[in-house]
Amino acid sequence: QNMRIVIFGLPYSANVGDGVIAECLAHELRRAKPGVHVDHVDLSGRNGFGAQTLRNRSAALAVLSALPLRLRQRLVIWRLGKMLAALRPGWVQAARGADLAVIGGGQLFSDADLNFCLKVAQAADVLRAARTPVAVYGVGVSRNWTRAGTALFNRVFSTDLRSVGVRDPAEAWADQTAGAGPEPVLTRDPGLLAASCYTAPVMPGHSVGVCVTDPKILAYHADGAVAGRGIDFFAALTGALVAAGRDVTLFCNGAEEDRAALARLAAHPQVAALVAKGRVRAAPAPGTPTDLAAIIAACDGVIAHRLHACILAYAFAVPCVGLGWDRKLESFFTSVGAARFFIGGAGADATEVAQRCEAAVAAGVDPGRHAEVLAESRAGAAALLTLVNPESAPPPGAASSGNR
Repeated sequence: QNMRIVIFGLPYSANVGDGVIAECLAHELRRAKPGVHVDHVDLSGRNGFGAQTLRNRSAALAVLSALPLRLRQRLVIWRLGKMLAALRPGWVQAARGADLAVIGGGQLFSDADLNFCLKVAQAADVLRAARTPVAVYGVGVSRNWTRAGTALFNRVFSTDLRSVGVRDPAEAWADQTAGAGPEPVLTRDPGLLAASCYTAPVMPGHSVGVCVTDPKILAYHADGAVAGRGIDFFAALTGALVAAGRDVTLFCNGAEEDRAALARLAAHPQVAALVAKGRVRAAPAPGTPTDLAAIIAACDGVIAHRLHACILAYAFAVPCVGLGWDRKLESFFTSVGAARFFIGGAGADATEVAQRCEAAVAAGVDPGRHAEVLAESRAGAAALLTLVNPESAPPPGAASSGNR
């Protein structure tokens, strides 16, 4: 009987960067061990792309932001409690008979009003009851756990937890879990394997891609100063790139708020004039990870706040500039030897960002380092297969084979 692995993550998130993680990890597991069967469980209860579990998310976040912490947590517990209770039977069925469960992908271990805390805790309860071996893999960890959130996340340690892989420096995990469970190790984000999971466009687009993210979302989740915040900044950046001789593709990662921000930017007088001249285009909002990969792979360079816009760019060897708002972004650029192309701090000037993008495009992506990063990504995914039993490991050399 073929091995079956179930991934608990966000495969159908409207922010399709989360889906990139799930699809790339599943693709690599199947590549490393042909015949392995991979199932997905969406921690937010979505059953496909385009499914909505929370309408008017912007309004809901605005309400939460205005409330005291304890009241916010109570409201989220009430709201999510009903949803999670309805989802539990499906999760139980998915866990039954699985050889391994992977809790992974994205900034899952972040305590934004107990949201992911409650979801991960239920997954842990289901997997403990099913006696399923568990691996935490490729997750981001924020230093924002409340006492209630910590208690919920700690339920992971009641499972048959066999490994912990984090994509950011491991201290954030170790400090907030008091050293419980397996010692955390650094693992690459599965999205780095996108070039083997998705087909790149045959004809490059020859433009710089600017990933538009809603300023309010950045402010809500930021753990530092937000670089280049606001629609006026994006308009100025677009103008600066065009003045430098670049065509520009405006795009987003698909989240509802980002789609609205992209529409506002396209209607901005300065940008609308450049659209009319054919120097700027607004790409249709991606409905799937494949859509986002196609947009980014066709660019000569990318500028983004969103981590997975940057990761996809790197996967396709497209030079990228990261705009700061969260430690995870700076950590990624540092980890691939591109720290000079990360811009932190609220004082980022649009002209400076455009100049940094020109420098990134001129420098390109170092092919030797790129090959090392992809090999590390493959090795990390292949290591998951050894957690079931030793003979599950792929043959020697499989984890570091060529890109396609």
